[in-house]
Amino acid sequence: MRRRVTPLPVAVAFASCLGLPQPAPAAPEPPPLTVMVADTGSMGRVLTDLNGRTLYRYDLDTAGRVRCLEACTATRKPLLHAPGTALRLPPGTAGTLGIVARPDGGEQVAYDGSPLYWYTADQQPADTAGVDLLWHVISPPNAPERTETVD
Repeated sequence: MRRRVTPLPVAVAFASCLGLPQPAPAAPEPPPLTVMVADTGSMGRVLTDLNGRTLYRYDLDTAGRVRCLEACTATRKPLLHAPGTALRLPPGTAGTLGIVARPDGGEQVAYDGSPLYWYTADQQPADTAGVDLLWHVISPPNAPERTETVD
């Protein structure tokens, strides 16, 4: 019985015996970003979602506990975590991303323990119309100059 030999493995084996350079394995792609940083102009660099919507924290959310529920979420949408995806800040951005369980179901992305939301009345990327007494933009220390530019 004759064995059939395929040419590619034979060529690779032959090249390795001769000490010829082998192609380096490709570096794995980093997971996609979970949030980005955009320059708002008036409020400096802030966290945004991947669509450029400014992200906010709510003063009544304490110790990773979500308080914006039901009617609140009509205008303040939680930044939900897609199961199985890695949490990733832009390189050089200080702070940590985590997950907070929502009482109404799902997992919400949190920055340094504060659950993140976007505001439905923000019309353009990096708008900050959602700032008020209880809602604040997130300006991470040491944020990179720009991961997204918004005019």
